[in-house]
Amino acid sequence: MAFQAVHGLVQQAAQRFADHVAVECPQGRLTYAELAARSDELAVAIRSSGAGVGCVVPILAEDRRELVVAVLAVLKAGGVFVPVDLAAPPLRLRTMLTATAPEWVIVGASAAERADEILESALPLARRVPLDLAAEPTGAAPERIHRPDPDDAAYIFFTSGSTGQPKAIVGRMQGIDHFVRWETELLDVKPGVRVSQLASPGFDAILRDLFVPLTTGGTVCVPPAGLTLDGPALARWIDEERINLVHTVPTVWRGLLPSLAAGGPELAELRCVALAGEPVAPSDAATWFDRYGERIGLLNLYGPSETTMTKMFHFITPADTERSTVPIGKAMPGARVVLLDGRNQPCPPGAVGEIHIRTPYMSLGYFHQPDATRASFVPNPLGDDPEDFVYRTGDFARALPDGSLEYVGRRDQQIKLGGVRVELGEIEHLLRAYHAVRDAAVTAVPDDEGNPAYLCAFVESVQPVEAADLRAHLAPRVPDAHLPRVFVPMERLPRTISGKVDRRALPVPLPPRQRVEQDYVAPRTATEETLAGIWARLLPVDKPGVTHDFFDIGGHSLLVMRLIAAVTTEFGVDVHLQKFLAAPTIEGLAAEIETALLAAGSDLDDLLADLDGLDEAEAERLLTQNGGN
Repeated sequence: MAFQAVHGLVQQAAQRFADHVAVECPQGRLTYAELAARSDELAVAIRSSGAGVGCVVPILAEDRRELVVAVLAVLKAGGVFVPVDLAAPPLRLRTMLTATAPEWVIVGASAAERADEILESALPLARRVPLDLAAEPTGAAPERIHRPDPDDAAYIFFTSGSTGQPKAIVGRMQGIDHFVRWETELLDVKPGVRVSQLASPGFDAILRDLFVPLTTGGTVCVPPAGLTLDGPALARWIDEERINLVHTVPTVWRGLLPSLAAGGPELAELRCVALAGEPVAPSDAATWFDRYGERIGLLNLYGPSETTMTKMFHFITPADTERSTVPIGKAMPGARVVLLDGRNQPCPPGAVGEIHIRTPYMSLGYFHQPDATRASFVPNPLGDDPEDFVYRTGDFARALPDGSLEYVGRRDQQIKLGGVRVELGEIEHLLRAYHAVRDAAVTAVPDDEGNPAYLCAFVESVQPVEAADLRAHLAPRVPDAHLPRVFVPMERLPRTISGKVDRRALPVPLPPRQRVEQDYVAPRTATEETLAGIWARLLPVDKPGVTHDFFDIGGHSLLVMRLIAAVTTEFGVDVHLQKFLAAPTIEGLAAEIETALLAAGSDLDDLLADLDGLDEAEAERLLTQNGGN
């Protein structure tokens, strides 16, 4: 299909649907006619200030009506828009603004006070172009609206920053056009469609929220601030506002599920939920299908910001709830996806490889960072044309028999622990499948030399859950090396502006010794005293308490075997592994030992007295006489 500039498509919609509501938010409404007029006025103001084709123009606005007007105005003037999330941390705001070094900034009336503080520290010399929708219209219109080339720069968005300094991604005009028209056709979007706007202004997913409805005569529907953090309230809003299409990250969608499963809103007008940015848990999809069947579609989208929003898709089905993971699907028209191994060769079916994306609709790379661009946008290893580039995603997947891809995890989430490769994303996925867990993040805790020592799982739950229950859930499903030693309950996991878990903001788990000191209960019986001595020899703690979880204070699967062997030697009884795993404390283990000894017809105190002072051979003989082995 021939390229069309997205602001041209919105202008066409404004001519056809002048009286329709284009944007609806807590601050008010804006019709298509008003949107066209106000963006024309602002485009004139931008050009009058000296900005023109190719100029980078950040937008500071809290009112989404202002944001939409400003985005269209920058495009009409030929500039490159940079939406700024004013809720971002101050340091991030300064980093983004100084990285793009703009000479002009659009400041909405809704952000005027914040803008003073931000711009004085970051861009004191930038020219401010004010935007006030409450002011009387001027009726000004540009002599001509800029007609860009398909590969012209359109916008700058930043990476989430969860793994380091954020990088500025420059998107091209035809990338927006390609996605918007593809999704509009895929979902059969009609005039009057009501689309939720849940994404942060600083996240490129907002382009879906804005341009899918605005190019088709629909309405951008913005909820009250903070509603995405309140699942039941968000579900009611979607129902009451008659939302037809929702774009969101799985974390926000997952927050809806408890209230929906409990007989929440019918969501009678909702037709599709498009999920992107994180893996979708099969258990979450099962909850959704149990409540709504297939009446409301679930669309799984995959695509890094570097390749413009989405490049793979999969309509989730009830059959997917029986899988270990929900597929990310196949490439959309206009894109090709290939899995390559460590030698840049195509992976055979079922083998894990890194996802490489080839498409003319990818972004233009990183703003003023040529080295970073060259590292990620590389010549196609399967061809000989140095101008044929592919994007290395850093994501790993395997091909399923039907050609769909199953996401495995990130390159930077693969570690080696005890010589065994551990995929942190896989463990997180399994934790999310547990009924009491809303979300989870797994990290590797380094030893004194900086090497991964053990895994720590941060768990956001829907109800209180014990570490032993989570460990029992994981134990049959993952190798021993993949089992977290520490489980940290959290009311909410920290998030980046895109809604993903911010791993850099996760708390540092306490070392085993500090955790022991915080909650120490001394041994109370001879059995507990003896066990405490065994634990102290095996674990990196001097005084283990009787209520401490073996795994929380440094234990792991190999040490469990040594512990059980030591118990057999010391007490002459066998303790079943499953019973220990059900209560991995000195207190619980002592109770199992005493029960076993009593069952063998021995008095515990007499037996310990007899054993005291004997050498190993004599102790073993006496244990054998008492039914031990």
